[in-house]
Amino acid sequence: MFRHFSTVAGRIRTASVSRAVSTFAARSTASTMSSKIASGSLMVAAVIQAFALNSETMLTSCESLPVYGKPGTNQERTFLAIKPDGVQRGLIGDIITRFEKRGYKLVGLKMVWPTEEMAKSHYADLKKKPFFPGLVKFFSSGPIVCMCWEGKDIIKQGRQMLGETQPLASKPGSIRGDFSIDLGRNICHGSDSPEAAEHELKMWFPEGANDWTKTVDSSVYE
Repeated sequence: MFRHFSTVAGRIRTASVSRAVSTFAARSTASTMSSKIASGSLMVAAVIQAFALNSETMLTSCESLPVYGKPGTNQERTFLAIKPDGVQRGLIGDIITRFEKRGYKLVGLKMVWPTEEMAKSHYADLKKKPFFPGLVKFFSSGPIVCMCWEGKDIIKQGRQMLGETQPLASKPGSIRGDFSIDLGRNICHGSDSPEAAEHELKMWFPEGANDWTKTVDSSVYE
């Protein structure tokens, strides 16, 4: 009987120890999880704070220049758009590459599907032309890629790089001379004057553009 009691007592002690160990482990796990959650919360808070500070810095940086830049300087800006036909043909990368390789700086880029009202506003100077309705319909028929480019004489040079409005009159080496045939599918648009650039950039980039320093500019400009 004594041996039986000892055996039972031993089992009870063992069970008690097991429960104690389990309780301790559970509490330790809970404590560890709480610590991890607390650490995770602190990390998330730090990331949010860093993002907020970075966003504030970016916003301040974007506002240091007007969206249309400074005509007549190395900070002159123009509006260029790849029309629905250029987007459909997959020419976005080719066109951007040409301007980057020339040395110009991309400070604004986005894809927009224009409404007919936006198209009418963009081409308001052509509203009396007989082809205006067709132009508006085509320009609003699909997404376009809006770009803001910056650099010396970019308005004039940008137009030359695009080529003539009539593709068949464009020289090989220009974008239209290399990629386009028909007047109604001439791939791209570029501002033709500082006044047009200001109007178009304010319209398509109301949020502003990015003012950033390109480290290789010393190899582009004297």
